[in-house]
Amino acid sequence: MRKLAFSLLYHILFVLLVLVPAGILAPHAGLAEASVVVLPTNATIDDRSAMFGPHLGDDGLVGQLLIVEAADPGNADGCRPLARRMDSSKSWIMLVERGSCGFVEKVRNMQASGAAAVLVGDPWYDLPITMYATGDTSDVRIPSSFLARSDYHRLHDAALSEPGSNALKIKLVRNEYYELPFLDVLFITILSPMLMMGFIYILYRLRLRQHRLRDLAPADVVNGLPTKTFYHSKYHEDEPAECAICLDDFDDEDELRILPCKHQYHVKCIDRWLTTRKKFCPICKKNVCPSSETTPLLSPQLRSIV
Repeated sequence: MRKLAFSLLYHILFVLLVLVPAGILAPHAGLAEASVVVLPTNATIDDRSAMFGPHLGDDGLVGQLLIVEAADPGNADGCRPLARRMDSSKSWIMLVERGSCGFVEKVRNMQASGAAAVLVGDPWYDLPITMYATGDTSDVRIPSSFLARSDYHRLHDAALSEPGSNALKIKLVRNEYYELPFLDVLFITILSPMLMMGFIYILYRLRLRQHRLRDLAPADVVNGLPTKTFYHSKYHEDEPAECAICLDDFDDEDELRILPCKHQYHVKCIDRWLTTRKKFCPICKKNVCPSSETTPLLSPQLRSIV
């Protein structure tokens, strides 16, 4: 049970410290989902807006898609500005690959190259993530979005199949934007793990209690053990003269409990011991509870041999 608790704690910490900053989960101030519409075919491709820079307006953004690798060979990831700045009279939407540098660095490079927006495509994984950036990003003045692998390749292939260089027109559309309330963020990051650990702790305590109950003798079994009244006049030299639990001498008319092993104790002392400590005799450690193991298919003769 303890191993299970530590395993769950490890996975919770992994989610909070690794997946949340990576954008797989997005307990952030806000989250935007958007779409890329390929105008010649009216095909719609899902993307996810970045958490830095401006968001798309209600009217969206129409522009010409530019595969950065085609305009600047060797710069598919957009980790450096284009060798030649694009014509600012057109709205250029740059398509770059994920990797080699940070998301915000790619966007800054494309902004410096004359881009109106940036699409970052993942060439490896079909897992949409939210692009984050650390530090001051107030200098980022263009929107950007992330494309998962299959969507990235769809858009890339559509651009290559369009006649004419850089002739594919697309429109970036904002589907929805919502603010994640502070209480939701608090629940996801703090209260939820605390509730999980509290549940694990309760299970752990219940398991300990079950183990403890297995080591105790039931009250009906203890009450069924024989008793006798002690008298000095009937005392035999081979019998104990004191209780091995409280270490007090037996006095006349003391009520004694006799265990199956023939050891004798004060009734109050041994009853408390058997029902709250252990179901074994304190002296010889013999179990006072009757064994439930039987072999009904064996005859009494064979059972005696076994």
